[in-house]
Amino acid sequence: MTTSADLERPADTRVLGIVHSAMRRDLRRARSALSAWPYPFDEQRVAIAEHLLWIMRFLRHLHESEDEHLSPLVRDHDPASARLLDRMDADHRAIVPAMDRLVDAAVTYRAAAEARADVLAALDELEAVLLPQLEREERQMMPVVSAAITEGEWRRWADEYNVKPLGPIELFDEGLFIVDGASPDDTAAIGDIVSAGPRRLMLPLMIKRYRKAAFRRWRTAEFSPLRVPLGGRNEVFCAAPPDAVWAVLADVPRVGEWSHECRGADWLGDSTRAEVGARFRGSNKSGPWRWRRVCTCTVADKPRELVWVTDGVLGDNSEWRFRLRATPDGTCIEQTFRVLSLPVWLDRVIYRFVPAHRDRSRALRGDLERLAQLVELESS
Repeated sequence: MTTSADLERPADTRVLGIVHSAMRRDLRRARSALSAWPYPFDEQRVAIAEHLLWIMRFLRHLHESEDEHLSPLVRDHDPASARLLDRMDADHRAIVPAMDRLVDAAVTYRAAAEARADVLAALDELEAVLLPQLEREERQMMPVVSAAITEGEWRRWADEYNVKPLGPIELFDEGLFIVDGASPDDTAAIGDIVSAGPRRLMLPLMIKRYRKAAFRRWRTAEFSPLRVPLGGRNEVFCAAPPDAVWAVLADVPRVGEWSHECRGADWLGDSTRAEVGARFRGSNKSGPWRWRRVCTCTVADKPRELVWVTDGVLGDNSEWRFRLRATPDGTCIEQTFRVLSLPVWLDRVIYRFVPAHRDRSRALRGDLERLAQLVELESS
């Protein structure tokens, strides 16, 4: 319980450091997601772009609140702080062009995957000016603020300009963004901003909402509601050139000769070879279970990369990607798969009744080894 004495003590400004840490964290996450191959698929790409736009709106509002309301308050109490406050205001203005460039890049990336490199370049530019500024605020500015104003004045500023303008959902979205991964003490400090009643009533639902949104953009096990793996990667060597590997790999009806699960495939419609837009139906078997999936080729870059996406009638979709890299002695065959969408109820069914899908790494490596052996045999 907060007492009148608590409100008269020096301001506890650590909340601002927690906020800064949250922004650093998600800028790192965005960079990691945008840099890791295979690059974000469409739904994830849109979610990342929208989150970066949200962070920039959040940062603009924070700077406006500090410049227009916190800085004048500190100046009134401590005129000697004017030079430092001017430096903070100048820092905020200096960051604006980099923020604008990230906004422009994120808007473009939301509409077109080709802008991924532009977003990474914009992140480089923003972090080069933002990260040092955040550190200066924490080391130089916040001690001055803490000494100049009381806890009561700090809380009134935070409540009037950072909390009250938000609706309940916006408030919880911001709060959960800030405390994601924070220590228990830091989480408690942020939680004090929301009154106990609404916090108890809404927090369970809002945590689910936050985790669902975080999973859409980051696609990490940390936020996954699924039990089956989100993806996997394997790599083997084949003592044959990429053209020879491509000839077998891209001959989709032959998939049953090397896959442990896909027993065969047939081209659909007018499709007769691997090219962008070509469709085929694969027939699969695992234990007693059999199923068929229509697949569409999304990349067919002979003899370097072949990608297809499965289209499950129950909303289950996955991407299978093969990259061939020439080596002095043959070809490195790299395979990745990733779950694009999977209803939670279907995930539970698969986990319970198709145990082979709980960990597919060994079986999928075996597929590549059989593919390599088949190519080597035909090339000898």
